Amino acid sequence: MPTRSSGATSRSRRQLLAGMLGLAAGCARAQGRVARLVVGFGPGGTSDLAARAVSGSLRDAMGGEVIVENRPGAGGQLAIEHVRGAAPDGSVALLVPDAVMFLYPHVYRHLRYDPERDFVPVARVANLAIGLYVGPMVPASVLTVADFVQWVRADDRRAVFGTSAAGATPHFVGEMFARAAGLSMTAVHYRGGAPGIQDLAGGQLPAMFGAVPDGSVMQSAGRVRALATTGPRRSAATPDVPTFAEQSFGDLVVEDGLGVYLPAGATSSTVERMALAMLRSLDSAEARRVFESIGLDKGYEGPEAFAQRLRRERARWAGIIRSTGFKALDER
Repeated sequence: MPTRSSGATSRSRRQLLAGMLGLAAGCARAQGRVARLVVGFGPGGTSDLAARAVSGSLRDAMGGEVIVENRPGAGGQLAIEHVRGAAPDGSVALLVPDAVMFLYPHVYRHLRYDPERDFVPVARVANLAIGLYVGPMVPASVLTVADFVQWVRADDRRAVFGTSAAGATPHFVGEMFARAAGLSMTAVHYRGGAPGIQDLAGGQLPAMFGAVPDGSVMQSAGRVRALATTGPRRSAATPDVPTFAEQSFGDLVVEDGLGVYLPAGATSSTVERMALAMLRSLDSAEARRVFESIGLDKGYEGPEAFAQRLRRERARWAGIIRSTGFKALDER
């Protein structure tokens, strides 16, 4: 994979976002009806850029020019609550990571939404594998997961890993890894993947579990190294990085993703119309360019396959979370 400087990549991300924001604003002003694709995280992040990449192709399906509306907060829950109360006519849709639908019911003691009752899955648009990243604290001779386990065992002070948040998918992947490796490790939780990766690259943290797009910039710049990813196959964004399963950690096959939802009550024709529009959008040159630039793997599933996946994942993660001893959070 070609090496890119982090500064150049950051500038290209900013330019990409600015162009998309300007295009969306211009469309909104030019048309009387504006449809909304609501994202649960702030501008410039993986969810936001993915939404902007596909939004331009959704005009006919959503009945108007489509703008991306950011409603960050509470790990995506503020956006979810907002869309839950919207009209189910297809003019307002939600794009969030899969985990907020299959993981949060087990993580939070009191949710203000029911994933199955309040929403209709429309389409899954991307795969999000979790990577084990190491920084300059870890010697360059540590090249594999087995090397890392051996390095940690040599000194208990090394048994630390960062995550994007307590109760997020990378947190539980880290716990699963520690148990599979026979290690007792301490998790350090950040408010998002970016600050954790920054600390990792700065040598303040030996390792981190994070979504592949969160680590791709620093990895391309040579400031962190990915030792493994959790997908069922290697990520297209990191083809040289083996999976955990390839390194004898077969239980560590975990794949988050990004999906689009409509409020409950949306008709089957509305859902199918939007699902088809999403499929066409993902095949566009713009979507391919953006997904490649941020290290995101396309992963389309239609309404029924997506709904089945979410049901399987909810059942699976109930057992995983119980096995870690995690206590449900009272507050968001």
